[in-house]
Amino acid sequence: MKIAETEKEIFPLSMLEKISSIIVKKFIKADYIRPEDYEDFVQTLKMRYLSNKEKIEGKFKADSLPQTYMSSVLKNMTLEELRSGKKYKERSAEYEKSVLRQGDKDTSLSPENRTVIENEKKHLQRVMLSLGKDRAKVLLGCKMVQRLSVTKQEFEDYLCGRPSNGAEEYLKVSPSDQNQDIYQKLCIITNAVEGKNNKPDAFRLWLNKKTEQIIARLNSDRVSNYDSETFGILLEAVYNN
Repeated sequence: MKIAETEKEIFPLSMLEKISSIIVKKFIKADYIRPEDYEDFVQTLKMRYLSNKEKIEGKFKADSLPQTYMSSVLKNMTLEELRSGKKYKERSAEYEKSVLRQGDKDTSLSPENRTVIENEKKHLQRVMLSLGKDRAKVLLGCKMVQRLSVTKQEFEDYLCGRPSNGAEEYLKVSPSDQNQDIYQKLCIITNAVEGKNNKPDAFRLWLNKKTEQIIARLNSDRVSNYDSETFGILLEAVYNN
């Protein structure tokens, strides 16, 4: 028996049925879902959506189309379902990487994938803000380790009014730099600014711990599935000025 739909309903059942089918077919085409699981996956998505309908639709904001919003929600639900089974975990993680690597400037991106990327970028920015006073130092370290250029403003944010003592001379990195060289530079920078005498290994351990905290917070929504590689891709998408 079909649920009755009103003309004014923003998220009609027909939209749910259509988009659920489209999303699952895309994952089948990408070889993340077996064709024989099509019906089960579509039904699972519909049931999950309808059981949380009020909560999901209550979060909708008019800055995007209802279809785009629903597509994003159903895609995330699909990823969650895939991750819940060990046999699909690796495939769903690879799918996430491929979407991030496409980049939000890729004109071939579908609206739902573009929305996913924008949401993930905002998610990282919120997590970085949660680091408080460590944010600027962590961002400086992460960008240099990822061989990304540090902007003047980012360096000034780290200085926070302190003299640089020539530390800016060590900000430049290149793809050919070895990790040990990067940490040596970071150690020189932070020691010069903070008046300390730490060793490169001490900074590396500190930054690794902070990076693990960031990844854990990114994954705390139980939808994301970041690792060090995908974190690096997302960091570049957000902060590669």
